[in-house]
Amino acid sequence: MRILVDQSGYDLLNIGDVAMLQSCVSRLQQQWPDAEIMVIAHEPERLASYCPGTIAISRTLADLSLFRLIPQRFRLASEQGWKMAAPYFSGRVDRRQPVRGKPCTAIQAVQAADIVVASGGGYVTDSWWWHAAGVLSLLSLAQRLGKPTAMFGQGIGPIGHHALRVQARSVLPKLKVIGLREDRIGRDLVLSYGMSPETVIVTGDDAFELLCDATAVEGDALGVNVRVTGYAGVKPAAAAAVGDLVLRTAAALQAPVVGLPVSRYAADADIDAIRAAFNRSTGVVLNDIASPDSLISAAASCRAIVTGSYHAAVFGLAQGVPAVCLTGSSYYAAKFGGLEALFPGACFVVPLDTADYGSRLGAAIHQAWYLPVSARAAARDAAQRLRDAGRVAYAQFRAEADGSAVVAANSRPDRL
Repeated sequence: MRILVDQSGYDLLNIGDVAMLQSCVSRLQQQWPDAEIMVIAHEPERLASYCPGTIAISRTLADLSLFRLIPQRFRLASEQGWKMAAPYFSGRVDRRQPVRGKPCTAIQAVQAADIVVASGGGYVTDSWWWHAAGVLSLLSLAQRLGKPTAMFGQGIGPIGHHALRVQARSVLPKLKVIGLREDRIGRDLVLSYGMSPETVIVTGDDAFELLCDATAVEGDALGVNVRVTGYAGVKPAAAAAVGDLVLRTAAALQAPVVGLPVSRYAADADIDAIRAAFNRSTGVVLNDIASPDSLISAAASCRAIVTGSYHAAVFGLAQGVPAVCLTGSSYYAAKFGGLEALFPGACFVVPLDTADYGSRLGAAIHQAWYLPVSARAAARDAAQRLRDAGRVAYAQFRAEADGSAVVAANSRPDRL
């Protein structure tokens, strides 16, 4: 049995992306214990450290000698362009003939796989349309080859990009299962693209699998994260203003401040953004978090969290730690709005583009800090229910995939 996993962060430099991938691999292994799992990832050594035993399907064009002569950003753009377009020009192969050896390209990996899945992420949206196009292209190829496909832990929308809408309408209805992060906009959106209701399951984030044994925590810190980047809509000046307010509030609460960096990409590293926003304050505990386990522990040390990162909130809420979520773009408004709907009373969204955001942020922090024990327990219970729904989604896909295999076997020429 060969399984191909496409995913949201090929460089594995975002702890949230890593957590979703680890959860996906773990759940696939629970359903198919003897399967060989291939993962599209650009850093094989990093993949091996996070998901031991998996096989990396890495770059194909970007590492060729010809492409090494051009700047890296153009090499990576060429790679992504190839991934978006090449699957649609790939000729149909006889899926009854196994592909021997290790696949060298994503297309070969699709041809070699028995099933193809996309692990969690919020990339099927305008902000990341090119990444979504690449993932959907591979899923489309697998579907044309008659192979079962699924997407798990997905944040869908907003989608205004015409080409992405067309592609979604073509690929999504052919999925055996889709697990959605939220049902505030995602469910209606995928149903409008032609998916059957029975194939759509609201599972929350796949990373809940890593926190399945979460118990009550009694942290005393105020956790912080700021995401300063174009797709978040937060500029350094706004982040600095948030930092000043959070420091004043923490001082009033007599709370230590703990940084919760999630993105480790050089272009938008959270640790740098937090350091700048809090003016290198010596009162902020700021360590480079390099694994989901470390993020889980750091979130558990908090009594409340203020964050511009989705997964800093996810890792807190799953442990009963309330989260105050900062939005500066429609992309993050959708992400955090969906999270707030899943965790009412423990997740508070504060838009940074309103004149009174300072007073709203201060009030939300105090509300989160003094949140009753019962509301914290309700958040943990919600996360566990979503985790269980996620497990059901994978089990449903196993049943659907097994059914497809029986149909394919019965349609072979020697059975006619």
